[in-house]
Amino acid sequence: MLINLKTKIWLTICSIVLIFSFFTLLYFPQKQEKLLVDNYNNEVQNLSNTVALGFKIALREQNFEGVQTAIKFVQSDPRFHFVSWLTFDTIWNADKTKFQLQKKVNLTFPEKEHIDTSIITNDSLIVKQSDFVVNNTPGAILLGFNTSKILEEKRKITNASLLVSGLILIIGILIGFLLARNISIPVLALRKAAIKVGEGDLSQKITKFHKDEIGDLSEAFNKMIGDLSKARTELNEKNHTLIDTNQKLNNTLVELKETHAQLIHSEKMASLGELTAGIAHEIQNPLNFVNNFSELNAELIQEMNEEIEKGNMEEVKSIANDVLQNEQKINHHGKRADSIVKGMLQHSRNSTGAKEPTDLNALSDEYLRLAYHGLRAKDKFFNANMKTDFDPAIGKIDVIPQDLGRVILNLITNAFHAVKETTKKGMEGYNPTVTVITKKEGEAVILTVKDNGDGVPQKIIDKIFQPFFTTKPTGQGTGLGLSMSYDIVTKGHGGTINIETKEGEGAAFIVTLPLTK
Repeated sequence: MLINLKTKIWLTICSIVLIFSFFTLLYFPQKQEKLLVDNYNNEVQNLSNTVALGFKIALREQNFEGVQTAIKFVQSDPRFHFVSWLTFDTIWNADKTKFQLQKKVNLTFPEKEHIDTSIITNDSLIVKQSDFVVNNTPGAILLGFNTSKILEEKRKITNASLLVSGLILIIGILIGFLLARNISIPVLALRKAAIKVGEGDLSQKITKFHKDEIGDLSEAFNKMIGDLSKARTELNEKNHTLIDTNQKLNNTLVELKETHAQLIHSEKMASLGELTAGIAHEIQNPLNFVNNFSELNAELIQEMNEEIEKGNMEEVKSIANDVLQNEQKINHHGKRADSIVKGMLQHSRNSTGAKEPTDLNALSDEYLRLAYHGLRAKDKFFNANMKTDFDPAIGKIDVIPQDLGRVILNLITNAFHAVKETTKKGMEGYNPTVTVITKKEGEAVILTVKDNGDGVPQKIIDKIFQPFFTTKPTGQGTGLGLSMSYDIVTKGHGGTINIETKEGEGAAFIVTLPLTK
């Protein structure tokens, strides 16, 4: 069952009042009564001591009037009940080895009171004993006061406690009711308005009930509603603006995607153009062999026909063997030309994204030569040394050959461009060299392409793999080569690509590919 705020406040105040009333009605009266009894006991004990002292002095001086004076000292008190003078007799045992003191009432006032020496304090009487010694004779005063005055004081305390507790309870309940009412009404109004605000109604206003914190809260609530209403209006205006801006951004994004696709296609075509020049050079060699051996076979066949007419079969067989060997060479170089063409087609078409067993060493060697001859086709005066260090233990690994081929071609082409730029400086003794290294380390294959050019400046190393970043002159690079290579290695193959460089001593790009099972 839910309890509203008004009831909670009222119950809290009443609980506090009840607790305080409990202490007023029970705890404090008990404390007061205990204090009253303790004081009464102390007072009776002191009077008993005083009477005992008077008896002691009077008995020592044998002044019996002094005894009467001591008795009169206490009998005038309205609480007085009796006073007894006790003496002690020595009682020995039969063989007189042990003794004990036996109390004996020697004098009692008033005389009609019959006093038992073993009397103790009870509900109606407070009894106190004070011992004294006169001339080596022990004695004691037994003083009794009635408790009627204590009982009367207790009744007064109880009545006063009941009266105070009742007044506190009534006042507390009244204060709790008024406080609960003064707090709950404004708070309930605030709650009702807040619920409507939560439902979207910002027209709510709260009347200021009091000039206190709750009134300040009402003013703060009204100000908040005003601010929210103003903010909603501004938000709606900005939302419309944002929708228009978002539409423009979407249009711009579509255009950027189209431009990005075109740039990637341009990058691919640029690398394909470099490949084409190298392929033209590479394919020319096997074609020359095919043409030469074809012409040679034609001459050999003509000679073989002449020897057949002569009937010289041994010579015919020898010529036929030469023709067969030439055919094998024609077939070999024809397959070589076919392999080069297939490689070019594979590089030019889009990747299927499927990994297949690939000879990384052969792929790297082929693209090294094609990149070199592509640059030679553009610049006949360019020369560079090509070094390879291939690890035969690698064998075939599962990669996407079209994509990885683009990475290798891009890294090798950049390396040749680096040594080409360094060659232009005309440094004496400079020998431009590009080295391609493959190595198997544990469950990974490492491909390294390094050059002895000028290296990469430290200030641009962090930008080297960013899209559209290039150090080449305007019009000679899109800035997508290394960015595409980074995505192919990291996203397409789950590997890493890093650069190690030192200005003036060259750079090395290190591609690490995990071996997949």
